[in-house]
Amino acid sequence: MAYYTYKARDKKGKLITSQTFAPNKQELIKLLQKDDLLILSIKEAASIEEAYHRKLHKKILTRDLSLFAKELTILLENGVSIIETFEIVLKQIESATLLTAVKAIKKDLEAGSTLADAINKYPRIFESFWGDMIAAGELSGQLPFVLRQVVTFLESRDEMQKKTVNAFMYPILLFSLAILTIIVFIFKVVPIFEELFGAFGAKLPFFTSVIVGISNVIRNYFFVVIISAVIAGFLFKKAMSTDYGKKASERALFNVPILGDFLLSLSLERFASTLGVLLKSGISIVKAMEAAVKTSQSLVFADRVDEARVKITGGLPLSEALYQTNMFPPLAIQLVLVGEKTGNFSGMLEEVAKYYGDIVDTTMTRFTTLLGPVVLLFMALVIGGLIVAMFMPIFKFATLG
Repeated sequence: MAYYTYKARDKKGKLITSQTFAPNKQELIKLLQKDDLLILSIKEAASIEEAYHRKLHKKILTRDLSLFAKELTILLENGVSIIETFEIVLKQIESATLLTAVKAIKKDLEAGSTLADAINKYPRIFESFWGDMIAAGELSGQLPFVLRQVVTFLESRDEMQKKTVNAFMYPILLFSLAILTIIVFIFKVVPIFEELFGAFGAKLPFFTSVIVGISNVIRNYFFVVIISAVIAGFLFKKAMSTDYGKKASERALFNVPILGDFLLSLSLERFASTLGVLLKSGISIVKAMEAAVKTSQSLVFADRVDEARVKITGGLPLSEALYQTNMFPPLAIQLVLVGEKTGNFSGMLEEVAKYYGDIVDTTMTRFTTLLGPVVLLFMALVIGGLIVAMFMPIFKFATLG
């Protein structure tokens, strides 16, 4: 088993630089082509250390889990034993937290534990679908196939997270610049003009008086304002950490036009994609729903779907149970119904996930396209208003003079 570094481009033209193990160069080419990658270069490393100088980070990223699952898949597909597979993978994990967990999992495997049982000991790192899918793979003898499904799911999630970060980066930068400008104006510019206005001794226009008053309050009671903001933020965070607070905020957000539809589409995409992968891996519908509902990241959505799971246990068809939640649009119900009739549940759920994933992508693109100009307009209005407020008295005094 050799260790390679490679450069390739995906279907969207994005450059990918990564490392992996493969029996030989030809097998690696086949694996990369299977993932629809255009290979630019492949180089065999003399040693892992030469190719991969690790700088460990503490936090576990989705990319870390995706690479971990991908390495397991490739090695197991090529006949490497599970213990040897973990020995190899341990040498290239980038997350310190994940590295510690994987070392412990390897020890459990050496002691005779199953991979599913070993992974289930770390629920904060590996979501429940990991254990459920791996257990099904171990039972059916199709562990590499199941891990391949995990890789596909994690890569899809990672791609969604990257899109979200990239979409909001520019608007957040603009908004931060606007806030910084306002702070400088309040603490530096307004006091200068206030001193200048005081020399004239004339009455200030209402708008200017309001700005000067706000500036004085913030400057004179700066620490009170900061402490109040910190306390308010702490109380809000505390409230949002409770199930009641989360559910109350989610219900309010679900009722907001456009935003509510977006959040529902996001929950539907996550639930359908996870459920589809679990069913494809051979897990029962009830067990699969129990694991899939935890990936929606919405307590309100999870409660409704869990009610549907209980009804399915009682014999109700999946389509009818989901319909009664009032969370699934007619199209999603119809696709699930088709899956029931054809027996192709996983295929139809993948279609549901794709459809609502496209809606999420389109909504995010439109939103961020509009958000940039809106933030710029906000900056222009606020900063322009501050400038006008400061110069109004000067114009007034010049007119009177």
